[in-house]
Amino acid sequence: MTVYLDVLLLSNLWADYALLLASARLTHTPLKRGRCLLGASAGAVCSLSVLLPPLPLTVCILLRLGTALTVCLTAFGRKRLLRQTAVFSAVSLFFCGVLYALSAVCRPAGWYMRNTVIYADISLLTLLLGTALASLMAVLWAGRAAAQVQSGCRLHLRIGGLDLLLPGIADTGNTLSDAFTGKPVIVCPAKALNGWLRKYPDAVTAAAACRGFRMLPVRTVTGTALLPAFQPEYAAVIPETGGAERPADVLIAVTEQMQETAVIPAAVCK
Repeated sequence: MTVYLDVLLLSNLWADYALLLASARLTHTPLKRGRCLLGASAGAVCSLSVLLPPLPLTVCILLRLGTALTVCLTAFGRKRLLRQTAVFSAVSLFFCGVLYALSAVCRPAGWYMRNTVIYADISLLTLLLGTALASLMAVLWAGRAAAQVQSGCRLHLRIGGLDLLLPGIADTGNTLSDAFTGKPVIVCPAKALNGWLRKYPDAVTAAAACRGFRMLPVRTVTGTALLPAFQPEYAAVIPETGGAERPADVLIAVTEQMQETAVIPAAVCK
């Protein structure tokens, strides 16, 4: 079979891009589009191993692990590298298993595998048209999501035995997560927590009295800041349309810069 480098590199580029996005979602890790594309490019270059002579299985496994480390290091950096690599490898194995099952059942023509790299003999035009269609669907989905960037809800917190009910917004722009646990972070204004905070001299002292206290670095359009964060005794989101509370395993970060509305990651409200 003739292997075309343009098809090989492009198909693996988009496959690794999708795998990185899936890994980032599963670990609640923010991933910039440029870093994701750079990591996927590293994975596409590693796919050139399909051109090598057949290698022993042990060498192929080591090669795939090295590829996963390279891709995750490029996309996510050194922070939580082993965790990201493990999740990326697990997602890759899952999709590889799906493709292998399809190949065994459907036996498609033009299907080639060597050194654990899969190559599909499709034309460059088909690949480009498919990519354009997928990109169009992604843009339409993003536009629909952007129209619903913020929606109202309420936040029920129990802190220090005190129950608090705060107005909140589900914001797709809030992708803040804890670096250690991966839990999403809800940013709450100090004014809305006054019933609890007034027992302490400041927000840092109050948060330090709670479980899971840490100073959380937060980056906004105006700069960076360290916010006191902690794990509440109980947290739940109440949809704007009503209905039962939805318990959430989150951290709470306290800020003095907001009014009275908590900013909740949209994923927590789903």
